[in-house]
Amino acid sequence: MILGGGFGGIGAAKKLSKSDVDVVLVDGHDYHTFQPLLYQVATGLLDQPAVGHPIRDLFHKQDNVRVHQDRVTGIDLEAREVRFAELEPERYDYLVLALGAEVNYFGVEGAAEHAFPLYTLADAVRLKDHVLERWEAADRKPELADDGALNMVVVGGGPTGVETAGAMAELYRGVFRSDYPDVPPEQARILLVEASPEIFAMFKPEIRLYTEHALAERGVEVLTGEVVESVSPQRVTLKSGTVLSAHTLVWGAGLQGNELVRSLGLELERGNRLAVDEELRLAQHPEVYAVGDIAAITDAKTDQVLPQLGSVALQSGEHAGETIAHRVAGKETKPFKYHDKGTMATIGRGAAVVQMLGGKTMKGKAAQAAWGTVHLALLPTNQDRAKAVVDWAGAGLTHQRSGRIRVET
Repeated sequence: MILGGGFGGIGAAKKLSKSDVDVVLVDGHDYHTFQPLLYQVATGLLDQPAVGHPIRDLFHKQDNVRVHQDRVTGIDLEAREVRFAELEPERYDYLVLALGAEVNYFGVEGAAEHAFPLYTLADAVRLKDHVLERWEAADRKPELADDGALNMVVVGGGPTGVETAGAMAELYRGVFRSDYPDVPPEQARILLVEASPEIFAMFKPEIRLYTEHALAERGVEVLTGEVVESVSPQRVTLKSGTVLSAHTLVWGAGLQGNELVRSLGLELERGNRLAVDEELRLAQHPEVYAVGDIAAITDAKTDQVLPQLGSVALQSGEHAGETIAHRVAGKETKPFKYHDKGTMATIGRGAAVVQMLGGKTMKGKAAQAAWGTVHLALLPTNQDRAKAVVDWAGAGLTHQRSGRIRVET
């Protein structure tokens, strides 16, 4: 039984393709989401099908997999049984928990009600629609711009926050300048708020300086050492007392284990993530594996908990699937070893950063090419890669974003 059709769940199922097991994969959606590119959907650079792929399509040639769309309502670890909203309860011999995480608002007043997270495909579409609606409203009623209708606050100075702020700035200063010629560009502000003294704390100082400069060139205002205290539909209040007039707040400040995981009564580590052993198993239940964002996976090389990244989820999921296959076949199993391919982020057109495991860094167009190569490799099918290449090339040549439409239902 595999719960979750993200990087971890798909990776686990693929590694069981030649194993003598029956695989049941259940997800609340019928599609796999490529989360690292959600901000490109939110800014109209990519269409939804480029980052959302039908899960069933990925297993047409894997006869031992059955995919169901349903919501998990409970897990009885002692009985080895999973309960669902619609499906009948299902028992398992092995369980892979790949349910992903939830956005962590850290108790900030009003954030859950009014902020725009960017963790699911629905989040990306909702943010895109909201931004377009605010610009259309300001185009009809210019006085709304004076109240902050076009202003955006992005919380979190990590890759999600920086990539979103940079992409939104290019959308604002580029396409929207032509779309809304009667709206003065200076009436739209994008502010990146980070609680720590610097953005991109995981990068070297030279990378941080480059990123700050690249954001400033695109008109992004960076506020470090500032913590959000409360959020309302049209205002963001910082603990310093500063009140920002903004009708949009994008939340990229952190994740936590989802509610279902928290209900299991198991040991949880930082961020409400499940503690796992060196083979990614739960200590009390060695038949249960936790992978991806819900698992506190310790890097054997650094003795640090690995970040919640797509590469970590994919590799941990593949390890869980491979380990189960070995156990079923009576073969020896091995501890999980994460292969760090470096940390990277894109800030905008021609501006990206890469930091390799050994400390080597890249910036600018070369880094953007490396970023694109890695992300294309992570996409699940050649069809998805072709879609992304076409959209990226089109945007690079014409500066257009064909996905900037709202479909009202």
